[in-house]
Amino acid sequence: MGRIADAVLSLLADGPAAADELGRLLEARGVTGSRDPAAAVRRATRGDPRVIQLVDGRLASLAQVLAGVELTTVVTEEQAAAGRLDLEPDLAPLAMLGLAAGVPLPPGVGPGQMLAVRVEDPARRDVSVRCIAAASPRPQDEGALLAAVEARLARFQPDRPWVAPPVTHLGAVAALIAACDGALRGPGRPLSAVLAEAGYEVHLGWIGPPRTEWASLTEAEVAAREAEVADLLADERPAEAALALDRLLTVLRRHLPERVPAARRRLGRALVRAGRSDDALEVLRGAFPEDDPEDRYEAALIAYRDGDQVSARRWVEDGLARCDSGGRSELAACLADIGSDLDAQAAFLRLRAGLSPLEADAASAERVAAAVTGVGRSYLVEALVEEVLAALPPEDLDPFLALLGEADEAGREACLAIAAIVPSAVRRPSSGATGRAARSRLAAVAGLANARPAAAWATSPEDAPDQRQVVITVAKEHRRLSPLVVLIDIEELGGGVKDAFFLPDMAEPRLRRELLEPMADLGLACEPMDLHEAIALVQEALARTAELGWTIPSLEHQPVLDRIDRWVVRRSG
Repeated sequence: MGRIADAVLSLLADGPAAADELGRLLEARGVTGSRDPAAAVRRATRGDPRVIQLVDGRLASLAQVLAGVELTTVVTEEQAAAGRLDLEPDLAPLAMLGLAAGVPLPPGVGPGQMLAVRVEDPARRDVSVRCIAAASPRPQDEGALLAAVEARLARFQPDRPWVAPPVTHLGAVAALIAACDGALRGPGRPLSAVLAEAGYEVHLGWIGPPRTEWASLTEAEVAAREAEVADLLADERPAEAALALDRLLTVLRRHLPERVPAARRRLGRALVRAGRSDDALEVLRGAFPEDDPEDRYEAALIAYRDGDQVSARRWVEDGLARCDSGGRSELAACLADIGSDLDAQAAFLRLRAGLSPLEADAASAERVAAAVTGVGRSYLVEALVEEVLAALPPEDLDPFLALLGEADEAGREACLAIAAIVPSAVRRPSSGATGRAARSRLAAVAGLANARPAAAWATSPEDAPDQRQVVITVAKEHRRLSPLVVLIDIEELGGGVKDAFFLPDMAEPRLRRELLEPMADLGLACEPMDLHEAIALVQEALARTAELGWTIPSLEHQPVLDRIDRWVVRRSG
């Protein structure tokens, strides 16, 4: 979270402390040189989920406060069917540890069973669950809880500015009570039962007086949690965004079920960004019984990007089978395009493996001709030709083109593909091509010959003043687009290109779904930009990059600078 916040947390391991005391200790250790160390402590810990402020104003470690807390709940039929305990309302403090997905039920536990859930190791989010026959009242704990609720509601000011009714959050109140010595360290009555007996209402983890207008609170809760997710994603904190989305799903399932599918897919994308692809697929597979092809599409994308072609192909076919009705032509086009790409990639890997060893002889020419004509996507033909050209010494190119020209129609197509990558090759008599009038009969080769920059988008400097992102598409065969993504760093490189890369060719609707919309989800909405202005901007940024001597990381994986020159700069006229 930050150097000062981490240092504060270390000091709080000894127990709660005032900001003034913490500031003095940090100043003495050289952690802060602020003129007001206490203010620096407050700023550093404000909003830090690991630190809470007690009633007396002292700061405390949430992990220390919740260690050993034991809460009681009764299993509902819905929880028994799901195999998990909901955190709200009785286990609400556990959400502050990041256990938003709930607590797994022990085997054999059914509806109506009373359980005691104990926090064993807050740092590891480790809890234990045991069955109990009954729970006795704990008058001191219950009295402290009700007094804290009464004090908070009496202020008639919500804890957060978007909440309209006078309410307070159960998890936050219970955490404050748990900070007292011995409080909530035994299985007392469920928190919701204590509050209901006192006349309070509990809804979505909030506590309110009788006749609270919960409908307005539900919408406000959803809006606030969606805003929280957007902020976390924009701050590049996908793991925390996933937890917030999980909490949001709990609300939606109970009160706005029609909005669950979209939120669930958004959770899957956040988990992928957090490096948890397996968890994302588990979330999506859990929705497969609902037969929404959108879930198969998201799962296929994850598998496709992870290189699991078998699963990706299966989910593409399953999704297409469910697109027969309901006006899902766009989704069907996206799924079909992914399926086509999977087939082309499989062919590419098989045919590339058959090229070695590569020599300037007739046998190699025949293998190259067969490979070029056997790969069905132009970006893969390009990659294949680049590998062939890299393997051949420059002096062998003319003899090799002559051999290709003798390899019937397939050889002619291979010559045209090479000519698209090396323009001078088309002017060589040995090339098998007859100048610019020569046309390919294969869409994948024609996609290279006819490729042209098509459109551009860019993020606003207001949204990301330190780094501008530019997207330029190159039109290919079958109306597919090859997206070039350029990251222009303003702060560190002074307008140089920090990174740039071409994505695999994709159908037009996939560009919006898989690139532009996810960027907007991260707070980087792209607006259309004049194509020639975008190209000039990228050229200027690349010149700055060369001046600085910065090496674009993507060059390890693709000759991106050559491709920018080939498809964007030279063909922009």
